Amino acid sequence: MKRFIPTILLVVICIGAFWYASSKDFFREKKDEPKTLLTIQQENVQSLSLRTAEQQIELSRSASGSGWEMKKPAAAPINTNMVDSWLGSLGLVNQEKIVEQQAADPAKYGLDKPAQVYEVTMKDGSKKGIQVGAALPIQGYSYAMVEGSPVVYQVSDQSLEQLNKMPADFAQTNPFQFDSDKVQSVKLTWKGQTWTLTKSDKDKVASEANWKLGDKELKGSEASPLLSELTFLHTTQLPLPSARKPTAGGELKVELGLSADGKESIEIYEGKLDQDQVWLAKQGGEWAYRLTAADVQKIADVYAGKPEQPAS
Repeated sequence: MKRFIPTILLVVICIGAFWYASSKDFFREKKDEPKTLLTIQQENVQSLSLRTAEQQIELSRSASGSGWEMKKPAAAPINTNMVDSWLGSLGLVNQEKIVEQQAADPAKYGLDKPAQVYEVTMKDGSKKGIQVGAALPIQGYSYAMVEGSPVVYQVSDQSLEQLNKMPADFAQTNPFQFDSDKVQSVKLTWKGQTWTLTKSDKDKVASEANWKLGDKELKGSEASPLLSELTFLHTTQLPLPSARKPTAGGELKVELGLSADGKESIEIYEGKLDQDQVWLAKQGGEWAYRLTAADVQKIADVYAGKPEQPAS
């Protein structure tokens, strides 16, 4: 038995060494960390553009620098959070691998006429961009180049997905922008019928106050969804200048009674029915929003206390 002891010890040592090496990933192939194609400081971006064969979108910072303006395809109110999100996504596009270091023939990769171009102009006038060409033979990947570089990369279509936006994706699409806790009353009129929601406890937040819908007493938990119905209302199209879509005297009217800093005010929104659509604008406001008559009817039904109809 004694003559086997060295062998046994050697086996134990080998097993221990193998376990240690495995725990330290000595036997695994090392992969490079993902590398982003662009490094962008969002606060230094002056403008951005998206170009495809079907459309071109351009936005630039407003003169004050606090917001954004849409230059193409048309002027529109901008949701700055969506712009920030898009810029963040642009900086997260990773290269999966390098296909060619010095591409002498970009046409071979569909990069002589890129299918998509995502570009930003910095405050110092310099430009940074990603050009996307043809799809790879491997499903889910495309060829791409960085503006000003001859290197062709393989990038995943999933990483590009968040960059593929429509103009309305950057727009402020909700006509009603208010703080529910500042609302004292809502008067909704639709096709000749009127419903009034009134806050009984004026100094309490919406969810804790008592309310009245007509003569019916409501708790805050019951009234809050009625306010949310208005804020959830949105368009899927770019808003148009209100001068192009007059809405006064239409079938829809919403009067919001607000209280802030001890001052009370009333905001009035009017909407005009146009077949199965309703164009809604705030009195004195700059933009008109195209809503569906069905969505407006759903809100009216909620205020009327009708049960929600199941989707067909």
